[in-house]
Amino acid sequence: MFKSYYQVRDWLEGFIPLVYGKEELGLARIEYLLHLLGNPQEKFKSIHVTGTSGKGSTAFYAARLLQGSQKIKVGLHLSPHLVDIRERVQIFEGEGLRIRDEGLMPMERFLRLFNEIKSIVEKIQKDKPELTPSYFEILVAASFLYFAQEKVDWAVVEVGIGGRLDATNVLAPEVSVITNIGLDHTEILGKIIEKIAFDKAGIIKKGVSVVTGASGRALQVIADVARKRQAPLITIDTQDGQLANKLLAIEAVNLVTGQRPYLQGSALTKILDQTIPGRFEEVEPGVILDGAHNPDKIRFLIRWIRNSQQLTVNSQLTLVIAFKKGKSWKKMVDLLFKKFP
Repeated sequence: MFKSYYQVRDWLEGFIPLVYGKEELGLARIEYLLHLLGNPQEKFKSIHVTGTSGKGSTAFYAARLLQGSQKIKVGLHLSPHLVDIRERVQIFEGEGLRIRDEGLMPMERFLRLFNEIKSIVEKIQKDKPELTPSYFEILVAASFLYFAQEKVDWAVVEVGIGGRLDATNVLAPEVSVITNIGLDHTEILGKIIEKIAFDKAGIIKKGVSVVTGASGRALQVIADVARKRQAPLITIDTQDGQLANKLLAIEAVNLVTGQRPYLQGSALTKILDQTIPGRFEEVEPGVILDGAHNPDKIRFLIRWIRNSQQLTVNSQLTLVIAFKKGKSWKKMVDLLFKKFP
């Protein structure tokens, strides 16, 4: 039985695949785990968000907009976390903004949730080892179980990788959102835009509206999938890096609430002025933290810095950067040095 956060963390890390590629993708494991948990994903309405850049921010704003000034519960599933696993599963309720430590799941509740899941996962390991879930799949199942148990009215769920075979794609959402399409996770999703777009378009469900900020060849692929699945397609111009994620979130919420606009004036401004840890976050004057990890994200970061009304960018910037092995770091460094000499 888990008695501390660190015991849960260490247990979960034992399910991180040593090798992760196309062969490791699939829905069989998550579907079986959710079945044993009583299919919690069927007990709340949802908005499903994928894309190459900005899907986490879009999901965050959609959740906050949904909650608005109404007395409803809205769950938010994000990945990855920065510091604490509990960042991946949040609930917005009432008037308060619940983020960071103040909004994390209470530790006692966290331990209770994972003790429940641990017994199910260990049963799978014993009875059907070939269906043993991965680290991410366990966390997705935990999020859905938590949302169901807490009786959220809505959940906004961010995809992990791709869409078609991502563990979150067991949802039957009210609306699907595809932010934009760029080259990332190419070793899994493919090395050309069309293949990546097709994989991300896999979250589109029959007859369910899809909102996208994609353009060009990617948009053509998404439009073709939407047409085949009889899913209404709404396109949003997301060339403005500052507004892209907010515009997509607004449109998604307008669609699911049937109100246009759902929020406006000071209520809308208050929500859209919120910042998300690690995403364009100015931790102190002139010091910005951002998790940009592909060329498209770097381009959005550059636009945001140049267009921000809240920042004063001098002629000289100091960059402290680090990249995970396998990322297109040379291209990203080149972009940064060209734009900020």
